[in-house]
Amino acid sequence: MNPDIETDVVIVGAGLGGLSAARHLQERGYKVVVIEHHSKPGGYAHFFRKEEFRFEVALHALDGLGEGGWARPMFESLGIMDRIEFNELDPFYTVGFPDFEVAIPTDFDQYAAVASDVLPGEGAGFRGLFAAIQRVGHDVARYTEVRRSGHRPDDAEMLTDFPDMAVAFNVPWAVFIDQYLDSPEAKALVSTLWGYLGLPPSRVSAGQFAMTILSYTTAGAWYPTGGSGTMTWAIAEVIEEHGGEIHFRNDVERIEPADEGVVVTTNKGLTVRARAVVSNASPTSTLALLPDGLVDGDWGETAQSETPSLSSLVVHLGVDRDLAAEGWDHHEYFDMPTYDLEADYTAALEGRFEDAGMIISNYTVTDPDNAPAGCTVLVLTTLAPWDHRDAWGTGGDLENYRVKESYQRVKQEAAEKLIARAERRIPGLRDSIVTAHVGTPLTNARYMLQPEGALYGREQTVVNQRFRRSPRTPIPNLFLAGAWVGGGGMTPAVGSGKTAAAAVARYLRSQTTDNGEQRTE
Repeated sequence: MNPDIETDVVIVGAGLGGLSAARHLQERGYKVVVIEHHSKPGGYAHFFRKEEFRFEVALHALDGLGEGGWARPMFESLGIMDRIEFNELDPFYTVGFPDFEVAIPTDFDQYAAVASDVLPGEGAGFRGLFAAIQRVGHDVARYTEVRRSGHRPDDAEMLTDFPDMAVAFNVPWAVFIDQYLDSPEAKALVSTLWGYLGLPPSRVSAGQFAMTILSYTTAGAWYPTGGSGTMTWAIAEVIEEHGGEIHFRNDVERIEPADEGVVVTTNKGLTVRARAVVSNASPTSTLALLPDGLVDGDWGETAQSETPSLSSLVVHLGVDRDLAAEGWDHHEYFDMPTYDLEADYTAALEGRFEDAGMIISNYTVTDPDNAPAGCTVLVLTTLAPWDHRDAWGTGGDLENYRVKESYQRVKQEAAEKLIARAERRIPGLRDSIVTAHVGTPLTNARYMLQPEGALYGREQTVVNQRFRRSPRTPIPNLFLAGAWVGGGGMTPAVGSGKTAAAAVARYLRSQTTDNGEQRTE
């Protein structure tokens, strides 16, 4: 039996949100303990090894890490910038449509110029759109400074003082770009990254999409040498070096209020007593850890009603060819079968993976050490629903699902569709595969404990992005971090941890008297 541990804050989950919360709390002088069910930190930000290959689980590119980028100060405060080599991707990605292929640079002005060169008839529209994106970014930067001062502008102020931001965060991306572009080709070109956000142009927030483009093309797209797992292990090491504890292979079973704090218990007999807790789990998963009736019905009902984002189908391939030397030197290649991105989304929802947009990632281009000499790590990714083929052949019975013949059959059928498509781009690929490993939404749910294997927390709709969930909960000393609060993506996850840490610090200060004694009333 483990002895009880006492600390200031206990963090449930060592995903990027939880790690960031822990490290930013340490920066504020608080003691932390992190509890993680997996054997490694990072959540979606980690890798696994098979044979002599190292496979990235989910990271394609980090945004905002360049000089002046919004994410760089956060990563600097994590204490890892001198421990990890971050490589800038340029071009950011290449996209192949039915009638043309274009490489997109990690430079905002060059992106607009490249788009105009490819579709010259839309040149004026591209210039207008990119100017509008810049205006949105300018408004967001000013709004952020105003919020830091403690003032929250009302709707009237938003329209007067931040008009471009107000409009962008109140309409979907399709409506936003319709003001500037006419052709399906032009609209599809500037919407290629919809898969990074999990919703098509008709549903995803225009403000979120505009800021995604702006971040990647002004502060760069980055990939860490050694993969995302090297980055998250580095954060974990910094936490431990500053006195924090991380307990792996511990499933949290209970979060219970106690006198002057909270008690968290795990399946391994670990008990942590703290003044506050940060949960990096989803709101619904967090609710399940609390005593019945502790949280009011409205908050819980809202959490239960939120729609999880799409999940993913991922095929990890070890290939005994140096594809970069052969000319396939794209870190990120979007294979887009249509200009109709709404049809693309529908194909993903219906499990027609032969018709859905797919990303072909050659991770060996940026990080050659992830494969033996002369070989390549190639990863095929598409968005995928939880309920494909009756929950991927399991009928909803997930116990020992991995050994079920029906699951293996459905999984392999889906993977074969992606491999066949990739082979059209890379002739002879199938005969060069020496190892293959397939991840489905069920894989994501098992390892990441995300409802329906969600990649991005709740759907990143216009409403959800305008009204972000607060890290605070009805329980004064329980806070949330992660994608369900900060939005999808790895840099937003880090941001969610920083935001949660600030909220926790405000709470803990409010519980302390002027002479340093803890309040008991």
